[in-house]
Amino acid sequence: MAKQQPQQQQRRPVQPSTPTQTTPRKPAAAPVRQMATKKASIFSTGSNELIFGKENFIWMGIGLALVLAGLVAMAGGAMPSPDVWDESIIYSFRRITLAPILMVAGFVVVIFGIFKHDKSLDTNELPADTATGA
Repeated sequence: MAKQQPQQQQRRPVQPSTPTQTTPRKPAAAPVRQMATKKASIFSTGSNELIFGKENFIWMGIGLALVLAGLVAMAGGAMPSPDVWDESIIYSFRRITLAPILMVAGFVVVIFGIFKHDKSLDTNELPADTATGA
């Protein structure tokens, strides 16, 4: 087989640039975003006031703290030795009685905080002068 000689690439002659009147190209304009009409959504309807007042959130926070305290009181219970079973560790007063009482009390306080009526949120109340009609 005969060796083939590599083909030489033909180069085009570079044409000199002529200083003709060329205007610089303007960059393409960015597409304009159409203003969408404001749609009514479940998040934008109504007033911006919260349903619950400050006092409601305080009561719910106290209830949540009681529930967390009950969970902490119920936690643990590992045996110091895997060979020995100690009922007083698992079935202690703290885990069997105190922790469930704390958790139920916490749930009751949270429910109370939800249902408590905050009088500061009443805007429909009439002043005392107009209530009597005087």
